[in-house]
Amino acid sequence: FSLPFTFICLILLPLEVLAFELNLPGGKSLSYSSKTGVLRINLSSKNKEKPTPPAPSLDTRPNEHTMQSIAIRDTGTERGYGAFATNPLEETTFLGWYEGTLVKGREKLDVRIRERKRQLDNAQNQGIGDSGGGANDYVLSLDGGVTFIDGYDRAQDRSRFSPALLNHEDSDKEGCNCVRVLEKEGRGVAFFTQRLVAEGEELRFDYGQNFWKGREDQKL
Repeated sequence: FSLPFTFICLILLPLEVLAFELNLPGGKSLSYSSKTGVLRINLSSKNKEKPTPPAPSLDTRPNEHTMQSIAIRDTGTERGYGAFATNPLEETTFLGWYEGTLVKGREKLDVRIRERKRQLDNAQNQGIGDSGGGANDYVLSLDGGVTFIDGYDRAQDRSRFSPALLNHEDSDKEGCNCVRVLEKEGRGVAFFTQRLVAEGEELRFDYGQNFWKGREDQKL
């Protein structure tokens, strides 16, 4: 059957259906949850050799060994600070949930970003700013543009590892060794290593095309 036909059939399902997840040929999938009201369509046809691990329950935390095996330090490059493995990390090691402030609504997010940009501009003019990132560099969307996690404040705390401190690397490059996984009902974003990470390696994940849209010349 064709994808368009499948899509129409799913829309016409009875209202009492609360959720579904359907895997389609070629790595494509459709899923829906009535709790969030979001229909997710994954049309990626890229075949992955290893499946992405499922997101754990929201109260799951990385184990102590993992936390002690990651240090935050200056990369010595334009990337600024980054997270580095101080011990080898096995494939699919759970690194934690993306931490930050939950923001519901694009307008509320825009207000936060404008105010932060004003504060950063003032700090820079006074010569007291550092390389803590841009005003909207730490925002993740949970549902395509309605609900967001703003991790800016968490990323300023470098005393303890958080996925908000991970730098970017294109997914097709060897340096991309982490992956993000959206929780099934869209309530959080979990991070894992996607291969064995050697001692001394920096942990990075692909921020996605939307992050770099309009600022491709700034891509690191």
